[in-house]
Amino acid sequence: MKFTFKTDKPTGRYRHFFPSHHYIKLKGKTCGSIEDRIPYKIRFMVFKEDIMEDKNPNCVWKWITLKQNCLTLQEAKDFVNENFDAIMQKYKMYRAE
Repeated sequence: MKFTFKTDKPTGRYRHFFPSHHYIKLKGKTCGSIEDRIPYKIRFMVFKEDIMEDKNPNCVWKWITLKQNCLTLQEAKDFVNENFDAIMQKYKMYRAE
């Protein structure tokens, strides 16, 4: 199994003012993103270990950012898929609907 990716480009009259959104998907549902600027940073949505760690009982997940910074979008995608097993062992992914 591997992660898949989807890019949403902005549309409309002022589209050049807004960045593209690069989503990381697992089994067809969004579980992370890659920022659209250099260095490309990889973020995942993971379940919280302790729901009361941030005093917000309404949300069961949080964003985490990996330390890996990539110079290209393809490099970030390759890094995520090359380390799929390590990422899945370390984190319990939250998948958005």
